[in-house]
Amino acid sequence: MNKPKHQHFIPKSYLKNFAEEIGGVKVVEAKLKSDEQVKPKPISIKDICVNKNLYTLAHREGEDKYALENYYAEKIDQVYPEIYGWLTDPKLVKITPEQRIKILLTTMSLFFRTPKFLNANQRRTNIVLDYASKHFKDEQGNIKFKFRGINFDFNIEDIEEVRTSLKVKNKQAFLENHIRDWHEFVKFKMKAAICVYRLVDDSELITSDNPVIMHGVNNIGLLNPFDPTNMISLPLDNKHYLSIFPNTEEAMIDTIYRTDRDKWFSLTTNLQVEQSSDDWILGKIGTVKKHIADQQKYGENNPENLQEVENMKKRAEDGHELFRFMELFGFPSKPVVERLRWMMRKEYHRNDPEILKMVVELAKRGYYL
Repeated sequence: MNKPKHQHFIPKSYLKNFAEEIGGVKVVEAKLKSDEQVKPKPISIKDICVNKNLYTLAHREGEDKYALENYYAEKIDQVYPEIYGWLTDPKLVKITPEQRIKILLTTMSLFFRTPKFLNANQRRTNIVLDYASKHFKDEQGNIKFKFRGINFDFNIEDIEEVRTSLKVKNKQAFLENHIRDWHEFVKFKMKAAICVYRLVDDSELITSDNPVIMHGVNNIGLLNPFDPTNMISLPLDNKHYLSIFPNTEEAMIDTIYRTDRDKWFSLTTNLQVEQSSDDWILGKIGTVKKHIADQQKYGENNPENLQEVENMKKRAEDGHELFRFMELFGFPSKPVVERLRWMMRKEYHRNDPEILKMVVELAKRGYYL
């Protein structure tokens, strides 16, 4: 009987793309986010992003207890290398509906299956019970209060039993709800554009124990995965970065858009990765140390850095607008050519490798700038 009690919430098939082999062991460089005094260190991918019995179904018997973990192992983790191959293959531009579903299903599992939602509910349980013990306890130690439609009635001597019971319920809700939300989310994003960025210089990307980054115009406070304005991102390895754009009817869903980026892109995305992480930031050996050093170097408020940040914002805004033109009018097209001409007149777009690549492609098709 297979009893996988130590269960990866970020699969090894994902982590290995940031790993290096040392002494026959696949390791990543890892840094505990909360402790600034602890330096990055190599850790085996077997021992990171793993929880005991996270997906074990306690109310079932025998092999059924591990049905969810086995499902992830067979249907997601074993499939990921194929998905990764598609996303990082520069020659693959057109995809089938089946490929698109597999890409969304596999990559977005890395968002819904992590324990961040469960951990948040467990912390909330502790806060609620601690608050109740201070403000709702009578002289006999009895506690009566109502929270979110639940009537609590227990004695302070039983608070740990109540806490344990609530945490069991929280875990059961997590196991049931995250599967439902994950599959509904894949349906929700079927008309969102997919883009893969590739770093063309010597800069490198890091990842984390919560690698999917999600933010949108309406995401203020509590994250809403079903906000249609969400921009979703995931580092694929130290050189490739996946983005899933906000929902649009105009998206060409049979296409993977591909574009090149440089160190300024990696600096900002690495910072977002660190901010989004729960406990650990991870990467190839040396990349986490370099990320920390780069953030200190380029975080200084000197004129050069401030100007580059402003230029980076402008390039991003122009790039999104160009992307919108390509969706609306196609590539090649006269509106796209005119937009590129306008961009090439801007100093901050000078020598942009992505623009130069598009100019070459347009020339091949009879469009000259």
